[in-house]
Amino acid sequence: MTKKSSGRRLALDALIAIEEEGAFANRILNALFAKGQPEENEKRLATELVLGSLRHRSRLDFLLNRLLTKELSTLPAAIREVLRLSLYQLIFTNHPSYAVVNEAVALTKAGKYRGLSRLVNGVLRNYLRRQQELEQALPDFIQDPLGHLTIVHSHPLWLVQRWIRRWGEETTHRLVEANNQPAPLSVRTNTLRISRDGLLGKMVEAGMEAEPVPAIPEAIRLKSGRNLTSNPLWAEGYFYVQDEASMLVAHLLAPEPGTVIADLCAAPGGKTTHLAQLMNNSGRIYALDQFAHKTGLIAENARRLGIGIIEPLTTDARCWRPADLVDGILLDAPCTGTGVLRRRPDIRWRRQLADLVQLVSLQQGLLNHAASLLKPGGRLVYSTCSLESEENEEQIRRFLVDHPDFRLDLSDNFAPNFPMNRMAEGFLTIPRGDGPDGFFMTRLVKL
Repeated sequence: MTKKSSGRRLALDALIAIEEEGAFANRILNALFAKGQPEENEKRLATELVLGSLRHRSRLDFLLNRLLTKELSTLPAAIREVLRLSLYQLIFTNHPSYAVVNEAVALTKAGKYRGLSRLVNGVLRNYLRRQQELEQALPDFIQDPLGHLTIVHSHPLWLVQRWIRRWGEETTHRLVEANNQPAPLSVRTNTLRISRDGLLGKMVEAGMEAEPVPAIPEAIRLKSGRNLTSNPLWAEGYFYVQDEASMLVAHLLAPEPGTVIADLCAAPGGKTTHLAQLMNNSGRIYALDQFAHKTGLIAENARRLGIGIIEPLTTDARCWRPADLVDGILLDAPCTGTGVLRRRPDIRWRRQLADLVQLVSLQQGLLNHAASLLKPGGRLVYSTCSLESEENEEQIRRFLVDHPDFRLDLSDNFAPNFPMNRMAEGFLTIPRGDGPDGFFMTRLVKL
């Protein structure tokens, strides 16, 4: 019988891949789970350790550099990650200290740097002896706000500086604090197969703590994601895991059954399949992505949810052109993702200021091409999960100057019970806090 992988071993392998290969946290974890076939409790442990170590990386590195005689960056990646995930456990979890240290030593001895196991043991035990002193050395918000926000709350300097200029230190402080909290979990009822009340009833029968979200007719909020995608309700296609802010985007486009819609950046298909629900699985949706493995995910999700009107297309949306103009377009544009740092903490270390410039240019190209694909009277919804104005309000203002045949078309009573900021120009922004992800969205109509 094959020995199943432990959560700590999986976490270490994932963190090394993220550090050395630029792997995405969610993808590498899923790949390791598929390969190692761990128990559900080990999956949860690995996910917690990976996301926690990434969320608090600057704080962990600050403390480790005070415990080491040389810079942390000079150590092999495998040893850096053993120290990070172990120190994360000592600070932020209730795992017994002796077990954390022993497992760290065992992980080190199992790798090619077994000679550094004494160093790992010494650093972690030294932290336990000096814990109070080291915590007091962390930058104070009053005395050193920039150091506090970047080190204690582990956010990149370039991003913190931008947010301070835009919102001030106090608001930025609240934002970075919220980004280090666990993200809430919501699912979207697949109303093609079951009503929300019906799904809630089945979830309660299955022992899941669930409640409806009043502002969104398909949304259900869960207290725990335990065994969510291995649950029979998932296999039956009764729901899709999706943040509440993301669910609003399809409602904003509000496609009619029988119409033709283009989702220009569709993978993995969450918003695409929601559009199909609102269309009652009648009409056609072109679902585009540049990469075949991503359009494969769209097709896979459509099959599981019982949707037949989605046509996945592997192509660059800036070059694609349908035979006829379409009735509606969703452009959920590639973006910096600064509204979802809580859910995807690896993004904060992956993104650089230069990425913002490149993404703004990409978004502009996608918007300009989208304008040429739409019928007169058709709707275009533009959305991002970014908090940056260049990707949001400024992008749409520029588009309207360049395209006088478009106007903003946003009803004042759209989702009135949902917590969002409504700008006079017709933009909706969902601020990051302890609720849904940060999002921007607006709707335009072609005259």
